[in-house]
Amino acid sequence: MDKPIPITSMARGKVIGKTLLKIGATHSKGALKKILSSENHKQSIQDETHEETAKIIIEALGELKGISVKIAQQVMVALPFLPQNYLEHIGKSFNAVPPINRALIRKIIKQELGSYPEEIFESFEAIPFGSASLGQVHKAKYKGETVAVKVQYPGIANSIHSDMGMVKFMLERFAKGHNIDHLIEEINRRLYEEVDYCFEADNVMFFKNAITHPNIVIPRAYKDLSTSKVLVCSCVEGYSLIDFLTSKPTQTQRNHYAQILFDTFFSTLYELKAIHADPNPGNFIFMQNGDLGVIDFGCIKYVDQEFLTHYNHLHLSLIYGENEDEIVRQYANLKMIDQSDIETMRAFYQEIIRPLDSLYIEILKEDYYDFGADHSFSKRGFETILDIQKKQTHSVHKFNQEYLFLNRTLLGYYTLFEQMNAQIDTRFAKTVMKTFQGENNG
Repeated sequence: MDKPIPITSMARGKVIGKTLLKIGATHSKGALKKILSSENHKQSIQDETHEETAKIIIEALGELKGISVKIAQQVMVALPFLPQNYLEHIGKSFNAVPPINRALIRKIIKQELGSYPEEIFESFEAIPFGSASLGQVHKAKYKGETVAVKVQYPGIANSIHSDMGMVKFMLERFAKGHNIDHLIEEINRRLYEEVDYCFEADNVMFFKNAITHPNIVIPRAYKDLSTSKVLVCSCVEGYSLIDFLTSKPTQTQRNHYAQILFDTFFSTLYELKAIHADPNPGNFIFMQNGDLGVIDFGCIKYVDQEFLTHYNHLHLSLIYGENEDEIVRQYANLKMIDQSDIETMRAFYQEIIRPLDSLYIEILKEDYYDFGADHSFSKRGFETILDIQKKQTHSVHKFNQEYLFLNRTLLGYYTLFEQMNAQIDTRFAKTVMKTFQGENNG
């Protein structure tokens, strides 16, 4: 039987306090072992200590659920400098959050909307048809339309500060005393936005009105029925990714849906300066007429003009083989390489950044990329991350926070495309990038 989710600050504080004590004991034990061991065994002892620490943290995240699960999902994909054993443990499935009972759902809706669900909706299904790390979703009828009513788990918003404290503790182990507040703050911003359903309702309508792709379907938010803890949207129905793949789609169908996602990422980034930044497969609905539904607009990354101009210039330079020293200078402008003499900066780039560059840019180098060719992209990606993480712990503070959710989304899409065995045409994306550069004299 699942333990109840700790909701109050005191209850969650107890879990976190117990976790920090366990981590401290594990590190003390590891330090003692290293003192008593030969030089040849010190690395294996450090790896064991990291493994045990990862298990302790993931166990705590599983117990806390809610925001902690969301944090873990974001850290897993967005921060490539974490050791592989942390990534593997974070990547494991968390236990499903037990649904809120019927009485509590009625109470929350009454508190938020002023009336009980049966007084607002023509019908309301008490059993949720969907769940997420932050809440659960019920189907209802409103003015003859099927709607999705998302209700947030109690206490979620209040738990961000304490839960992020544990994640910061984990990341600081790898920052070697450097300041990583900019990374923590970037994750914090997205989390506080995700627990504000009024913000999400605005995002839904922004994207619904701004995206022009003929095959993208975005629900309509009922803003008069939405509060910070309840969100009502029209219901987008179709197949989940698993159901879609089980139906044995043709290669053309696989390519079609993947292409929609790929092209939309680049068009929204460069035209709207905003992306849907949660590549969870559950957020995409595969519809029989070839349309793709996109839901859950809580995690949106907005970027400013100056950063996007630098970002675009850099990536076009990488795609089209610009002189390496010029690329190094661009990274220095983004503060991801410390300003120094060119030889020192180039050495850092070659050791730490270029391996990841190759991973990200590989997709865009040619006009087509086949994710189904050998199913090696994810494997090679993790091997690259594993190789560089041993060298990168002294440079975590240089990671530009603006990259976090852009990288998270792209890597999430690439993993999705690999599952779909999809082939991607990259020409539209590169045209969008070059058009943006031309308009901004990049």
